Amino acid sequence: MRHLLAVLACTLLLGSAPASAASLNGMGQAIFGNAFNFSKTNLEKTPVGAIQVGKLKVVLQTTKLKDVQKAFGGTLQRDGDGSARADWLCYSAEGSTVWFISNALGGFEFVMMVAAEAGKPNKACDPAPAELTTPNFGIPGLGAATADLKAAFGAASGSKISYRADRAGGYSNVAQYIGYMLKGGKVAGIGVGETSVPTEH
Repeated sequence: MRHLLAVLACTLLLGSAPASAASLNGMGQAIFGNAFNFSKTNLEKTPVGAIQVGKLKVVLQTTKLKDVQKAFGGTLQRDGDGSARADWLCYSAEGSTVWFISNALGGFEFVMMVAAEAGKPNKACDPAPAELTTPNFGIPGLGAATADLKAAFGAASGSKISYRADRAGGYSNVAQYIGYMLKGGKVAGIGVGETSVPTEH
């Protein structure tokens, strides 16, 4: 678990040729980087199962970036080195941008994080195809109010809100983390991720 906390604190947690000048930004960078404090567990159960994006069902640590690319097209992007490296696909349209991100713990292959942000189109991302919809995380999403977060999670305050739940696996412990950015009392950005670390047997 100490290793997990270090990963969360330090790296965050943490196809086609990657774009050499790519730079992860927006809510994608927020959930990948150090924008949130996920050092403490504050939820008893992991609230997010499969994430529905149009017809694609994304399961963290199971769905691959190439599965997302097959469904929606787009250019695989990459930035950083070692534990600080991120590989991602992102899609943007008028109103929102969506990121699908892998890191070293996902072998730069499996989707470890999904993020969505409200706002103007992000020029660093591919245009969103018509079949790509705003992700349904099964929890309050873009546009939700602080009261919705309180109802779902029991507590919510401030403009940057963090939740984390740990669960035991067969050969690993899994930490699921959720970050919210609020503007004017409404969710303007959401990111959800998971990471697994081996347990001692």
